[in-house]
Amino acid sequence: MVMKSTIKQEVKDLNTRIRGLLPLAYHSCLEAISPTSMGSAGLKFDKEGRVAWDEIWTTFCDLAMAGGPPHRGKFLGPINPADVSKDSEKSKAVASEIQRGIALTTGMKASIDDQLNWVLLECESGTMAAWMHRAIVSENVFADHLGNVVRLPSGPDFRIEKEIKNVIVCVAKTWHYWDGHMSESEKTKAERVMNDAPLIMPLQVSNNEITTEAYSKAINETLENVGAALKLKGKPSEEYGWVGFECPDEKSAAWFVRALIACNILARREIATLLLPVFGARSSDHPPTRMLDFLGAIRNVYEHQYEMGEV
Repeated sequence: MVMKSTIKQEVKDLNTRIRGLLPLAYHSCLEAISPTSMGSAGLKFDKEGRVAWDEIWTTFCDLAMAGGPPHRGKFLGPINPADVSKDSEKSKAVASEIQRGIALTTGMKASIDDQLNWVLLECESGTMAAWMHRAIVSENVFADHLGNVVRLPSGPDFRIEKEIKNVIVCVAKTWHYWDGHMSESEKTKAERVMNDAPLIMPLQVSNNEITTEAYSKAINETLENVGAALKLKGKPSEEYGWVGFECPDEKSAAWFVRALIACNILARREIATLLLPVFGARSSDHPPTRMLDFLGAIRNVYEHQYEMGEV
């Protein structure tokens, strides 16, 4: 079979972007990555009865951003500030435990937003923060970033063995790959990939500029336009700011997550459902032309690799 020149170039361009974003260890084994989780590690405790976060993991599953299994099956979204204020003492205790766990597992500094109770992760650079932002969201935990700070969720109802652990694990896992598997030259390549197009992100509930009517319209347009470009059936998501598209299986969904993030479109999956941001509700949203070009190219590459048995 002779590949058409356009498809050949699209395959080359997409693979260049993916390899530019991921650690070298993934460059030659992308199609061999398993999308299935190896299971969750149990908690260990120190002499004082606190969780010994630094003694729990010796290794991690593959990055979800590289096609591996997301740490959570369902999305851990941002917390409503009203819920935080209902029990400010418990909220602060939860944030402090996440802060402690991050320090033990990564050595990174984190502070707490006194007003909204976000855990603010201090990265070594804006490039690292942008990369961690993408990687953590693909693990199904909310994150965003500004400058060199990544914002992480924390709430009074977070449980030590569930949500608190989820946030700490996602930071530890993504930091492990950034710090231990990426050279300085690879980080520079990742910076170029992330900076060559605006990052497309989901709306947040607290964004008061969006009316219900505008949001509903944006959902319908996203489902129609993205669904047509990717040739996938879409549906609204339970999580604000996201829409879902049904893929044939987990492996296909994992492939799409990897490709989309490499094109600066935040993506994650819940089993075989691909989740993408609702787009176009904000006046500041960039015109969708380039995004749809990316999506069309991604679909072309997917179809080609499917034919070749690589997806």
